[in-house]
Amino acid sequence: MRIETIPRRHQTFKEVTRLGKGGPVARLAAGALAKLTGLRIFLRYKFFRPALPDALPEDGEHVLSMTSFPARMRYLWMVVDLLMRQETRPSAIYLCLFKGDFPDGKLPESLDPYLERGLRILWADTDLKPHLKYWMAFREEASGARRNVITVDDDAFYPVDMVSRLSRLHADYPDAVCADIARRIAGPHYSDWAFEMAPHAPDMDLLALGAGGVLYPYSFYKSECLFDAETIVKTSLKADDLWLRRCENLTGTGVATGDFFAVPAELPSSQSVSLSSSNVDLGKNDVAWEALNRLDS
Repeated sequence: MRIETIPRRHQTFKEVTRLGKGGPVARLAAGALAKLTGLRIFLRYKFFRPALPDALPEDGEHVLSMTSFPARMRYLWMVVDLLMRQETRPSAIYLCLFKGDFPDGKLPESLDPYLERGLRILWADTDLKPHLKYWMAFREEASGARRNVITVDDDAFYPVDMVSRLSRLHADYPDAVCADIARRIAGPHYSDWAFEMAPHAPDMDLLALGAGGVLYPYSFYKSECLFDAETIVKTSLKADDLWLRRCENLTGTGVATGDFFAVPAELPSSQSVSLSSSNVDLGKNDVAWEALNRLDS
């Protein structure tokens, strides 16, 4: 079985879980299999490494962008490799890193083959945590080709149709932020915001979740309101999705969603250094959202 086919199984399992097909036993089994998908991909890469993907084309409409830090660099090549196997191939993959995390500028040798195939390193002087994954790419593209920027996470194994799905959604709503996964904003508590499970036209009450892959068109990311580093640090340094929603509000940009898409399979052990659980479980997203709302009240 080709490595590209495994993440599709994850989506199938999660669909069964969501729709409740086959009764409680089937749902339980589907949920367990979905959780094992990340481990399966990891072991396949570790022990049966596939041939390297072809170099990325230079004439694509999209670039992918992510950030990372030293604790996740050892197996980052696996995430990059699978991203380079997208059906709709990006023109580049930007890896946006804070210089202070890598004082000698040295990166794992496992990334070297991908640097020859379209992986580009963008170095940041300021440590803006998860915001770097869009900050650096938006700046790069705004001054250059102005391609759509699709942000992704460094700890997720994305299905190979992720870019294709977002491209189709973008064709329908060219000025919207297009998300595979979103929550509907309802009240002050983030934990009460339900996941949007159906296709939806651009909506100002949807929060795009970066974990699923989010497409940002030039009409949005050209806005200077995105790059207020001082305010980011004061209000939402570890809540980039919420900061981006605030900027979408200021520019009148809605979020569009397509068919249901499951949160991608995770790189094993990556969640030991994850922001998402602490932001939700400890209520940090609620604090950030309140601070952002005060800015514009």
